[in-house]
Amino acid sequence: MFRRISQIGNIKTPEEAYNYAENIGKPVPELEDIIAQDPFYSYFYAEFILKDRFEKGEDAIARDPGRSLCYARDVLRGRFEEGEDVIAQDPYYSYLYVMDVLKSRFEEGEDAIAQNPEYSYKYAVDILKGRFEKGEDVITQDPFYSYWYARDALKGKFEKGEDAIAQDPKCSYLYAKNVLKDRFEKGEDTIAQDPVWSKKYAEDLDLEEF
Repeated sequence: MFRRISQIGNIKTPEEAYNYAENIGKPVPELEDIIAQDPFYSYFYAEFILKDRFEKGEDAIARDPGRSLCYARDVLRGRFEEGEDVIAQDPYYSYLYVMDVLKSRFEEGEDAIAQNPEYSYKYAVDILKGRFEKGEDVITQDPFYSYWYARDALKGKFEKGEDAIAQDPKCSYLYAKNVLKDRFEKGEDTIAQDPVWSKKYAEDLDLEEF
């Protein structure tokens, strides 16, 4: 007992405190104030040592978007409201929080999601099951996400994204074939520069001259 007290007394950092708990394989209440100073070790302590909520460490966890997500998903198995402000600042963690925890719309994170074309597209398709207006400006910066957004979210024409789509011969062909089901005149100059896609475009749209 004296030896344990002596060892604990020499521990000063969250890493040392967590490692001690990990080594003995059980919670160490005397070290929890130290562990609670750090978001990473607070999450690890909750997940792997307590296997339950670690309230003392939640203020620290809530400073880090990644640990907040993991704590919600792996420990609470539900919302971690204290961490939502920091999660909502990051498009990646906002999207994962929606997919892995909320399973529904996360309005606080939509401004961040709307900064990234990939997560804007995925959020529209996987969560909203339709249009995500906030994310459309960033989606229009990428021809592929513009095409996929038209095909999978809008299930129809995406006029705002057509300038981007028209920059890529493959996207222009696919947009014409799968979305418009008709000619995509804005993209034809680009398509015409690629022998593969110009041939497919002419054949699939049954154009005698192209």
